[in-house]
Amino acid sequence: MHLRRGGIEQACATWHRAIDHMDGVRSVRTRKAVHRMRGDLARFRARGLRCAAELDERARDFLVGG
Repeated sequence: MHLRRGGIEQACATWHRAIDHMDGVRSVRTRKAVHRMRGDLARFRARGLRCAAELDERARDFLVGG
C-alpha cells in the first residue's frame, strides 16, 4: 500500500517490521512474501535508494537462512 502511494521509506519500514515478525518462521508462504518484496524493491535498488538496498540485503539473508 505504501509503495503504491509512492512511500518507499514507509514501505521499507513496514517490510522491516514484517521480517522481524517472521524471525524463526520458515514456510513457503513467508518465503514467497519475501521474494515478492524483493521483486517490488528492484526498481528502487536500481536507483540506489539506501533503504531499498538495506532491506534487500536483509531479505536475502532471510532467504539464505531458511
